[in-house]
Amino acid sequence: MSDQEKILRQSLKSSDATVRKETLESLLTVDLDNELIEMVAQLFSDPDKGVRDAASMLFTFQPYDEVPAQIVKYVFSEDISIRNMAGEVLLKNGKNSVSTLMSELGKGNSDDEKFIIDILGWIGNPKPTKKILEILKTSKNENVTLACAEALGNIKAEEAVSDLVALLADDKDEILTPTVMEALGKIGNKEAIDHFMKVYNDQDILTKYTIIESLGRVGDEDSLGFLLNELKTADDALVGSIVKSSEQLLSTMGFEIEFDEELRGVILKALDESDESIIFAAVKLLYKYDNKEILAAFVSIYGENDELDSMFKDKFINSYKTAFPILLEGIHNNADNIKQLLMLFKDLYEYGIENGFEPLSDIKNMELLNSLSTYVDSYDEEIRMISAELLFKINPKDALLFTDKLVEDDNIWNRLKLLELLSDVDEPEVIDLIKKLKEDPDEMVRERAESVLDEKQTRI
Repeated sequence: MSDQEKILRQSLKSSDATVRKETLESLLTVDLDNELIEMVAQLFSDPDKGVRDAASMLFTFQPYDEVPAQIVKYVFSEDISIRNMAGEVLLKNGKNSVSTLMSELGKGNSDDEKFIIDILGWIGNPKPTKKILEILKTSKNENVTLACAEALGNIKAEEAVSDLVALLADDKDEILTPTVMEALGKIGNKEAIDHFMKVYNDQDILTKYTIIESLGRVGDEDSLGFLLNELKTADDALVGSIVKSSEQLLSTMGFEIEFDEELRGVILKALDESDESIIFAAVKLLYKYDNKEILAAFVSIYGENDELDSMFKDKFINSYKTAFPILLEGIHNNADNIKQLLMLFKDLYEYGIENGFEPLSDIKNMELLNSLSTYVDSYDEEIRMISAELLFKINPKDALLFTDKLVEDDNIWNRLKLLELLSDVDEPEVIDLIKKLKEDPDEMVRERAESVLDEKQTRI
């Protein structure tokens, strides 16, 4: 043994906690032999928390085959922090911990048993399946039974399905039902799926929710049909989860289904959910349809998610003739997402002009100008400016009627943008407006106004 190794061992036994902790940290770059592994393992019960944490970190970042056997005794510790620390390291060591943990089953109390089974389930290795099944069948402790069910689900033990289903039949008070149902959902073989559909109608709403989510993950063609049929009569609280699971199955199986008007109407309800994953699922299911109700629903949530907005914009362009009037209606009605709708309208308006779509009638054009003129007074500086841009784009001469408000806008960038808009307008009153901006309190605005004025006078 080298002098350096002797110093390390002496330092791990130091009476100074700081020395012990610093030594453990230094071992992160050292290849540990069996003796050092045993010494570090002993520090899992050190009276100093910092030392314990350092020992745990060392075995987390430096896994060794010998570690599980050295620390497994701490899963029986009465100090819950030590027990949890040992559990975390055993979990990090993964399948290397399985045999050691299995050898400890049956040696402690029910809390110890549950803790060991939990870790085995989280590791997810199938090796302990038979042992956990035996405990499931024989244990009289409810918490241990629940741990077994959960672990078998995490392991995805198909051989456990019959026993789990039998457990449900005996669960008169439905204490085990939610956990067992979730476990069956994770396993997801044909027997489990068929059982879900068979018992669905007899379950409470929380268990139905669990079944629906499980079918979305592991269902088949039959369960897709079941979900879509259920969608027509489901409680509103379950609509979102059914929509999400149905879309998952359709995507997984590569199916395309034509939804009738009734189903489309139900799916639309899911757009009101707060869960983005549900909203995405509903949009995907409805995306191919071009009817007014669906496009109006898309318009109503435009601006809430960048990815969805990109999808919606493509949809609105491809369904321009139907979408454009809906967008106009949202602007006239001062929709909650008016800022986003104005920005979208600008893009669609330009697209319509570029692609030769029939322009707005005089009446529709006047209605639009009237609506935009009200937004020039908005408290929101972006709404004020995008409205001004649209006014100038649609009818520059009429836009000048509202520029007095914009000249006094309290946002410097809006005043600069106004100068940019004015530079492209050749009406006589523009010169007076630019001269007014030459007297602006901000030097940058004054300089830009002078530049625009020079450019205009040069053109004259």
